[in-house]
Amino acid sequence: MTLILVLIGGGCGALIRGMLTDFCNQRFKQSYPIATIIVNIVGSFLIAFVSGYSLQAHWLSPLFTVGFLGGLTTFSTLSSELVKFLNQPRQLGRFIIYSVIQYLGAFLACLLGYFI
Repeated sequence: MTLILVLIGGGCGALIRGMLTDFCNQRFKQSYPIATIIVNIVGSFLIAFVSGYSLQAHWLSPLFTVGFLGGLTTFSTLSSELVKFLNQPRQLGRFIIYSVIQYLGAFLACLLGYFI
């Protein structure tokens, strides 16, 4: 049953991430992958916020934390985008800025979620 909950939550999280990526790509001319920044920072906040509470229902953690938030956030896409910045000429500055935004932003969001 736990694996089914993770599967359902993960599918929903990945679907939301895909829809947000499409929305951002259509609406914004962007230098940085905005959708990846949003999902990683929001996901970091929510994971810390939710883990601060004792989850009374044992099904909620695999469905929401592991499944949905695991499917929503994306370390592999972040890594791929960083490699793309490094492979383009004169993109070291963007690589550094994007790295700082992602890692520091996600850390601070997580810290905020934990203390709230």
